[in-house]
Amino acid sequence: MTPQQISQDIERGLELRASIKSSTAELKSIEKRLEQAGLEGEQIPLQEADREGRQFLARSPKLGVIVPVVFESDQVIASIQPDTDVFRELERHSCGHFSKFWQPVSKFDRVQKDGQTYRKAAREIIGPGAPQFIAASLQRDKNGIPKSRTIIAWENAKPLDLAHA
Repeated sequence: MTPQQISQDIERGLELRASIKSSTAELKSIEKRLEQAGLEGEQIPLQEADREGRQFLARSPKLGVIVPVVFESDQVIASIQPDTDVFRELERHSCGHFSKFWQPVSKFDRVQKDGQTYRKAAREIIGPGAPQFIAASLQRDKNGIPKSRTIIAWENAKPLDLAHA
């Protein structure tokens, strides 16, 4: 790529990021208004008979479309802690079928906030064995090759010092 192409891509990328941010804020505002209209308007049963909740059908005659504003009801919890009141109540009411609905999960979460601090801590704590430990910690694809990612750090863009460009 030429310097001019890079400059044009940076310019357009920053324009798009600003546009996305503005559009996201505008969409949230629109969604809040539609939610309020749904709360105030006529609600009907959901299309799927086995789902709990109601819906408001927001209409745009100009576009000829209907956008359902769905009010889901009674969301089911996704996880529970063992030996809590909720755990005991679910177990008691499951009629002996608790394991058909819930499974124990055991995992380890990394203590350090990111890979950089993880590597630094490994070198400090483990010492000479740190390289093997770090290598064993890498995410790998199906072929065993360490995964990596590319980040275009738009939020770190700074004004260009034209005197030193």
